[in-house]
Amino acid sequence: MKNNVLILILIFSILLSCSGFTAAAELQIPEGTLIKISLETPLSSRVNKKGEMVKFKVDRAVKIASKTLIEKGALAQAQITEVRGPGKFGRNARLKLKFLFVINKSGKQVPIHLGEQAAKINKQEGYAIGASAGGFLLLGPIGLLGGAFVKGKHVELGKGTELFVEVDKAEPKK
Repeated sequence: MKNNVLILILIFSILLSCSGFTAAAELQIPEGTLIKISLETPLSSRVNKKGEMVKFKVDRAVKIASKTLIEKGALAQAQITEVRGPGKFGRNARLKLKFLFVINKSGKQVPIHLGEQAAKINKQEGYAIGASAGGFLLLGPIGLLGGAFVKGKHVELGKGTELFVEVDKAEPKK
């Protein structure tokens, strides 16, 4: 009788480990899922250099089926791929970032990028800075000769600058 109880307990344990309890813990975040992040330290075209890593934090938890997969405050990281100072003709400076990953609740890296949907929302909400040609457009009737003496502005992004990114692939990197 004791052997039968032990066998039943063993079978029950195996069934539980194979059931939805384990599957729920390994939910994948679908590609294109939006994640709102904010800058942890200021960025400036005066100071920052190409290749530097940039830290962001997640502003809102990402939940799927009422399960939190990315916690509020989780680390997100990007890398500076281009820094260009301001130029003549009102050309503003430029900082270009490549978004790398966000850390999920399990501690794994989930690849992120600035996808089409995120870029559209960022533009609608006025998040981030994307108008590098703005200085040139403001020249108007000054003309090209006068524009040669008009210098563009540096890019300055303060701590807490918000924007949206998207999950790049469904499978997290280890």
